[in-house]
Amino acid sequence: MRTRITFLALALLLGVSACAMDPGSNGGTPDVTGSSGGASPSSSSSGSPDASADASAPEGIWGNPENTREPSLELHEDGRLTGTDGCNRLMGRWVLEDGTVRFQEVAMTMMACPDVDQWLASAASAVPSEDTLLVYDGAGNEIGTLTR
Repeated sequence: MRTRITFLALALLLGVSACAMDPGSNGGTPDVTGSSGGASPSSSSSGSPDASADASAPEGIWGNPENTREPSLELHEDGRLTGTDGCNRLMGRWVLEDGTVRFQEVAMTMMACPDVDQWLASAASAVPSEDTLLVYDGAGNEIGTLTR
């Protein structure tokens, strides 16, 4: 009985300490941006000092998030991504490498949605231009496009 209470107290203590960590702090969390040296998600090798002023910068909304039955993505400046494939919600991270957006740690809800083409669920990378985001799967095949 005493061992059981000790085990439960230890489990409770571990659970409380895990909840106490601020998710916004570094707290020993590994770098999930895929970059080294602290480069920001929007950094590129183009040498452009202000990527947000560039019309082909990936940050922003792609597709129409007001129409929840159509795919859309928002690439946040802090490296987060959110969106929908027209049915399920997507969330994860992104980095810009040599003009290509690489999607990382993408998770999504798993609702069944008849009559919805869920191509965005296969996205592994994308190439932004001024008003079009060409989206590719893991094999490098173009699977769709999103517009600003």
